[in-house]
Amino acid sequence: MHRLLPILVVLSMCPMATSAQGLMDRKRPDLIPLDGQARRIGFYLAPGFTYTLPRFKDSEEEVFRSGDTSYVATYDPNGRLGLYAEGGISWYTRDPVIVDYLDLGIAYKNLRGRELVQGRYTIADTAAELAGEGEFAERLLTVHFNANKFIPTWRYQFVQLSLGANADYRLGSAYTHTADSALNAHAFPPDLWGQVHFKVGYGFKLTGRLFVIPSIETPVFSVVPEDDGRWGQLQWFSSNYRPLIFSVRFLFLRARRGFDCPPPIKHKGQMKTYKQDGYHP
Repeated sequence: MHRLLPILVVLSMCPMATSAQGLMDRKRPDLIPLDGQARRIGFYLAPGFTYTLPRFKDSEEEVFRSGDTSYVATYDPNGRLGLYAEGGISWYTRDPVIVDYLDLGIAYKNLRGRELVQGRYTIADTAAELAGEGEFAERLLTVHFNANKFIPTWRYQFVQLSLGANADYRLGSAYTHTADSALNAHAFPPDLWGQVHFKVGYGFKLTGRLFVIPSIETPVFSVVPEDDGRWGQLQWFSSNYRPLIFSVRFLFLRARRGFDCPPPIKHKGQMKTYKQDGYHP
C-alpha cells in the first residue's frame, strides 16, 4: 500500500494541474489574445502630470561651522505640478507567467518645485537672520524601457506592475533663488541622468483592442547622478525631491487583417495550415 501512495498523490494532482492550466488559458485570451487575433507589436500613448514630492518634515540643520563662525538654516521644499506626455511601442510576450509585455518609448517631462529658506549666520556674538526663496523648472526629454506584468483582479480588470529604466536629457531649465547659492550649497541634477523606476497601475480592457491603465511611477535608484542613499530622489537648490509621474496609458492592440485566425497558405502546390507559433508581427 505504501508503494501505491506516491502514485495516488501524482494522479490526484493531475486534475488540479489541468484545471490550473485551463484557468491560465482562459485568463490570457481575455486580455491579450495572441492566438491569431492580435499582433505581437502594438503601441501606446499616455498623457499625465508630474509632481516633485518633498520631505514631510523640516528641521534646522547646521550647514557649516569654522571657529566662531557658523551658519544654520531650515529649508522648506515644496512640490509643484508639471506636464507629462509619452508614447511608444509595446511587444506582447507569448508566456505571461513572468512578463506580459515590454515597452519602449519617449516622453516629455516637466519637473517643477519651490524652496524657502530661513537661516542664521553667526560670527562670535553677532548673528544675522537670512531668508530666501527660489523656484526651479526643468524641461526634459525621456527615453524609457519597461517590463510589465498583469495581475488579474476581475474580468477585464487587472493590476499592472512595471519595473524599468529611464534616461533623461535636459532640454531647458529655469532657476531663481534669492538666497546665496554658495552659502546654502546649491546643487542640481546633471544635463543627463539615468534611473531605475517602479510603476503600479490599475487597468481596464475597454474594447477588444484598447486598454486604459491609470498609474503612478517613481524612481527607486539613480545611476547618474550617484544615488548616495537617496533612493531615487534628486537635489534642487538645498533640498531633495522625489519625482512622481501620474499618467493614463492608452494601450492599443493591433488586430490581424480581417481574420480571427490566419487563412491556410499554399506551398509547392499543396495547402498547408498556418502554424500559430510561427507567425511574425
